[in-house]
Amino acid sequence: MSLRPFRIAILPLTMLMLTGFRMPVNGDVSEHMLYDIRGAFVTAQPDVSRDLITRTDLLIDTAIQATTRSIILPRTILTVRIGEARPSPVLFGYRYSARVTVKAVSVTSGEPVAEGSFEATSFAFAEQGAADSLAEKIASQIASEFRLTNPHRATTITAYAESVRR
Repeated sequence: MSLRPFRIAILPLTMLMLTGFRMPVNGDVSEHMLYDIRGAFVTAQPDVSRDLITRTDLLIDTAIQATTRSIILPRTILTVRIGEARPSPVLFGYRYSARVTVKAVSVTSGEPVAEGSFEATSFAFAEQGAADSLAEKIASQIASEFRLTNPHRATTITAYAESVRR
């Protein structure tokens, strides 16, 4: 009896078993990026609307104040820099976009512990509405990345649903 067919069959079976093998991770990687955020500072270039800056700062501070952590985490402060905010008229309304850079700075050492940037875009019928919408987009993106509680404005239906529950 020849061992050749047995060797040919064992090679694919061995390859199949080895491709299914995976080393376990020692913890969730996203848990390393979780911080106890104590505050946020929003700055921008001089040509950026003051309304956009103050609205973004207010929304981020509201999300920070609404967030509670059950475990002790490294304390940080966020610095948010809004650059190149530009409104552009479109067929119906305005398209507002901005480049945002966020840094998490350690409270104890003063060293940056995380940094990232993203582009936020919003559409609205009026220029003022576009700035408010863009501020909400920026704040919700930051809240999502740093796992902050993002309090949303209540619409009529959600306000009614919450009042019925009480």
